[in-house]
Amino acid sequence: MNMGRWYPTACTLENGEVLVVSGSGTLGDGSAMNALPQVWKKGGGWRDLKDAKMIMGYYPWMLSAPDGKVFWAGPQRQTRYLETSGTGKWYDGPASSIWLRDYGSAVLYEPGKVLIVGGGDPPTKTAETIDLNPTHPPTKPQWHETGKMAFARRQLNATVLPDGKVLVTGGTEASGFNNETGGVLATEVWDPATGQWTTLAAMKVPRLYHSTALLLPDGTVLSAGGGMAKDENERPYTHYPNAQIYSPPYLFKGPRPVITSAPEILSYGASFGVKTPDAAKIQKVTLIRLGSVTHAFDQSQRFALLPFLATADGLTVNAPADSKVCPPGPYLLFLVDQAGVPSVGRIVSLPG
Repeated sequence: MNMGRWYPTACTLENGEVLVVSGSGTLGDGSAMNALPQVWKKGGGWRDLKDAKMIMGYYPWMLSAPDGKVFWAGPQRQTRYLETSGTGKWYDGPASSIWLRDYGSAVLYEPGKVLIVGGGDPPTKTAETIDLNPTHPPTKPQWHETGKMAFARRQLNATVLPDGKVLVTGGTEASGFNNETGGVLATEVWDPATGQWTTLAAMKVPRLYHSTALLLPDGTVLSAGGGMAKDENERPYTHYPNAQIYSPPYLFKGPRPVITSAPEILSYGASFGVKTPDAAKIQKVTLIRLGSVTHAFDQSQRFALLPFLATADGLTVNAPADSKVCPPGPYLLFLVDQAGVPSVGRIVSLPG
C-alpha cells in the first residue's frame, strides 16, 4: 500500500477487487491518518483513488451499494458515496440523526438496506435505517428512525441471523471510551418486518472493546474477547480471553430442516438445486456472507433472500442476479422452515 494503515476498513467490490480506506500510518496515535483510498486489484498491486482523498476515522462503515458505489454509512453523521472506478470521486449522501455514533455498528440487513445502531458518548439506544435501492420515480434515499433498543450501547456487535433478524450483543451503557461498569449482558434482536427489538438471554461476562460476534454455520453466534490494557486515565481493565456460544430462539422451535446436498460454487443469475427432505416446509432460502468483524463493525456480512421453487427431491433456487447484490466471495446458504428454524448452513462461493 502507499503507507501503513492502523485500523483500516476493507470492502469487497462487485468485481472482486477490494477497497481499502483510512487507518493511521503511525501505530495508533492518529497523527498520520491515511487519506488515500486504494483498490487491491485481482491480479495483484494497487490502484490509487487519488481524486478521492479524505481524512476518515478508524474503521469507517463502508458498504457496497446497489449502484456499484460504496456507501460510507458512518459513524459520522454525514454519509457519502464513493465512486471506485478510475481515480475515484466522493458524492454527498443524506445525514443521519446522531452527530457521531462511534463504536456503534452498521449492517446490510437486506440488499441495499442498512441498519445503524447504538454508539456515541454517552451511548444511545437509537437505531436508523436507509434504503439505497433505486426507486421509480427516483427519490433520494433518507434515513428513518426505527425502534429503539432496550439498552443504550457503545462497543456493541451486530450480527445478521439466518432468518433475517439482527442480533446485538455486548456494549456498555456508561459514558467514556470503554466503561465496563455499564456493561450490558442482555442480548437484543431486531426484526426488520416490525422495526422492533426483543430482549433475549443474557451473557455471563461483558463484551466491550476488542470483542467480536460471529455467525457460525450451525446458526449459533460466537461472542468472544473484550478488554484493553488501560484507559486514558491509566485504569486497568479486565481482559476476557474466553468465548460463549449463543443459541437464538429459533433453535428451540422444533427439528431443523436438512440440506443433504448443495453446489459449492454458484453462478450469478442462474438457478441451482438443493436437495432436502424438507422441501414442503421451507419458507425462506437465505444467503449470508461470511463475517469479518472487529471494533464493533463487521466489514463483510450481508444478507440476501433467494427465490425458490419446491421440487420432488428438494428446491430449485435462484442465485443472486448480479455481483452488485452480493459481491464475489464465500457465503453461508440456509434453509428456513415455516416455524423460522434454520438448517445448518452450507458454505458456497460466488466467483469473481
